[in-house]
Amino acid sequence: MRMVYTSAPDDLFLSARQRLVRRFDRWARRHRRPVDLFVIEALLDHRWSDGDGLLGRWQPEDLEGALLDWFPRQVTLPPNQWVSVAPTVGAFVDFLFDQDLADRRCADRQLLHAALDKLADPFADAMADQSRYGLAKFWTTRMLDEGIDPTDQVAAERFIADLHAGRVAVDKDLLNQVMANHLLGEDPDRHPPLPLVAVPDDDTLRGLAAESVVVRRMRELVRWLGDGRTLTSTGRLRLADARELVALLDTGDVVDPVIGDRVFKTGSSDELYVLTVLVAWARAARVVRVVKGRLVPVKSAAKVLADPLALSRRAFTGLFELGEAVCGGGWAESVLRWRFDEAVFAVTMALYIAPEPLELDELRELAYQAACDGLGFTPGTEEQERSWRRLADNDTDRLLDQLATLGVIDRGVAAALTPMGVGLLAGHLRELGVTVPTIDQLLEETAEVVVATATGSPPETATALMHAWCARNTATASSELRALADRTNDVEHRRLALAYA
Repeated sequence: MRMVYTSAPDDLFLSARQRLVRRFDRWARRHRRPVDLFVIEALLDHRWSDGDGLLGRWQPEDLEGALLDWFPRQVTLPPNQWVSVAPTVGAFVDFLFDQDLADRRCADRQLLHAALDKLADPFADAMADQSRYGLAKFWTTRMLDEGIDPTDQVAAERFIADLHAGRVAVDKDLLNQVMANHLLGEDPDRHPPLPLVAVPDDDTLRGLAAESVVVRRMRELVRWLGDGRTLTSTGRLRLADARELVALLDTGDVVDPVIGDRVFKTGSSDELYVLTVLVAWARAARVVRVVKGRLVPVKSAAKVLADPLALSRRAFTGLFELGEAVCGGGWAESVLRWRFDEAVFAVTMALYIAPEPLELDELRELAYQAACDGLGFTPGTEEQERSWRRLADNDTDRLLDQLATLGVIDRGVAAALTPMGVGLLAGHLRELGVTVPTIDQLLEETAEVVVATATGSPPETATALMHAWCARNTATASSELRALADRTNDVEHRRLALAYA
C-alpha cells in the first residue's frame, strides 16, 4: 500500500485514505480494538493537508500538533466521543507497525504510545476550549447547540437569518479569537512544497553566468563609466555617450534609423530601448547609481562585479524592479507595468515547476492574470479585455526577452528554464524563506519517499536522484526497493522501484 502522498491531488489522496481506513477497520475488528474511523480520517487529513503527506511516519510532536491544534481547531466531535480519540490513534499506531506500514524513520511504537498517554488530558481540555476553534467549527457547534442539523439547508438558512437579525447571541470577544484562529490557520504565506529539480552547483553556475549577455554588458558598462559620466538634465545618458555604448555593448539598438529613403534622427538616448533597460537594470542590481547628475559605479559592488555568479544573482533580483524600463509608460502602458514583479514571479515559477517547456501563450496568460490579480480589478468590457491583453502580451514578450538575455530561459516556440535559470530562481526562493528540495537532502530518505519524488520529477532529475540514492545506500537499496515494489499499490512506484532494485 502506498503511504507517501506529499502534494498529492485531492482525488488521489481521498481514495487512498478510504482504502487505508478500510484496511485499518478490518485489522481493528480482527484484534477486537474498538476504534472511531472518523478520528483516523481526520488524522490522515491533517497529515496530508497540514503536514508532509507521509502517512506512515509519525513523531511525538506530530501527534501533539494533531491532537492539541488540528482537532480542536478543525474537528467537530461530541464531548462523549473525545475519550475515544487517543485510544483510536494508539490502535492506528499499532496497526502501522503490525502491517509493516510504519516508515523506518517513524518514531518507536512505545515512544508514540507514551506521547499519547501524556496528551489524553490536555486533548480533552483543548477540545473544550472554544477559543481554539476554527471558524467553520465554531458555527457548526453553535448550530448543533441550538438543535439545528448543519446539513439541513432550510434550517441552516433560518439560523443565519436569525443571526443577522440579532436573535442569536454571540460572544464578540470569542468570535474575534475564532476569526484570528481562522486567519492563522489559512497561512497565506505558506508555499506548497516545490518539486525536486536538479540545481547546478555554484561552480557550474559561475561558469554559466560568465557567458551571460547581461553580465558581460553590466561589467563593460561599469568599466566604461570609469569615475562616472555626466547625465542630461532629465537624468538620461548623453546621446554621444549612448552612441558609444550601443557599439561597445553590442545592444542592437539602431541610432538614426533609416526607413525607406528617410533618416529619422535619434533625439534622445531614451529612444534606445535595450540600452535604456540595461542602465536601469544595472541601477536595480546596485552596481551603478546616480550622484549629483552623474552615473557612477558603486564602489562597494567591486567584489560582485568580479564574480559572475554574484552579479547574475543581483541582476536576477533586480529584474523584478524593471516594470517601467521594460514595459515603458504613457497611454499605451499595460497592466504588467504596475505589477511587473508579480508577472516575473508567475512566469519563472511556472517554468520551474513545469516538467516540460511551456508554450508562449501559456506564459502570456499567466503574466496577464498575475498582473490583474495584483491590481485587484479586471477590464469591464470585451473591447477593453482585447486591448489589455494585446498590450500585456507585448510586454510579456519583452519580459521573456530580458530573461533570455540574462540566460535564465531558452526561448523558441516554447520556453524552459536553463540550468542557470534553475539555479538563480532556486537561490531567490531560498532568500524568500522557501524550502527548495535538493537531491542531497533526499539521499538519507526512505525508498518510498525517493521513488514518490522521482515519479513526480522531470526524467533527468528522476534519473539523477535514483542513481545518487542507490549509490549512497548500496547495502540496502536493492532490498528496500524490492520491499516497496511488493507493498505498494501504485503502479508507477512499483515500476520505478523494480527498475532500480
